[in-house]
Amino acid sequence: MRVWVGALLLLITSQIIGQPLQVYTHPKKGFRIATPGTWKPDTSNPDLLVEFITPDDTSFYLSVAYEPVPFATPSRFLYNTAIDNFLREFRKVLAQELKIKPEQIVEIGRNIHKVGTLSVATLDVRAPTRDDWVFRARVRLVIADQGLYAISFTGDEEEFQQNEALVNQILDSFQPKNPQHPPFSTRALWMALGAACISGVLFTGLILLLVRKLSR
Repeated sequence: MRVWVGALLLLITSQIIGQPLQVYTHPKKGFRIATPGTWKPDTSNPDLLVEFITPDDTSFYLSVAYEPVPFATPSRFLYNTAIDNFLREFRKVLAQELKIKPEQIVEIGRNIHKVGTLSVATLDVRAPTRDDWVFRARVRLVIADQGLYAISFTGDEEEFQQNEALVNQILDSFQPKNPQHPPFSTRALWMALGAACISGVLFTGLILLLVRKLSR
């Protein structure tokens, strides 16, 4: 708890792209994440826990989705399975919206690691578009609160690269309500995972909004 409070103080007082970060706490799930003060949380999309409405002068888009996975405890196997299933669904929906081939959506990074004491996985994806920009996404998967969170940070590749410190700081600030995990049953885990840990419908709203924002 002290580590988290200290991290929050650093986030709140730090200056990123000319403004301090502020902490958002979800009213129902209780997770916390820090974002620039001008990014306004919106919980009206039923497919997402929250999305952040960003100013017109940035291509960035941030959302948090959640899929219940009873009895899940973090492990390399589970995170790799979740990434594979996520990427399969993500490719399918994104390719349709960008009007490109699914194989053009490329995984450029995968890392199962720790942020403080929290076990997480990070997936990096890029894709060309028919316009003059390149899609970039960094997705942080977090197993907590008896489920799987997907914190998706997307934007134009050039802006993404210029502000990578901000991207990482926001993703690293995510803290679930209950980071501790009870033991799990392997059989129950396989049943919960099913064909996909996270269904593609969760990301349709995210992708539609992102493409609309970047196509202005």
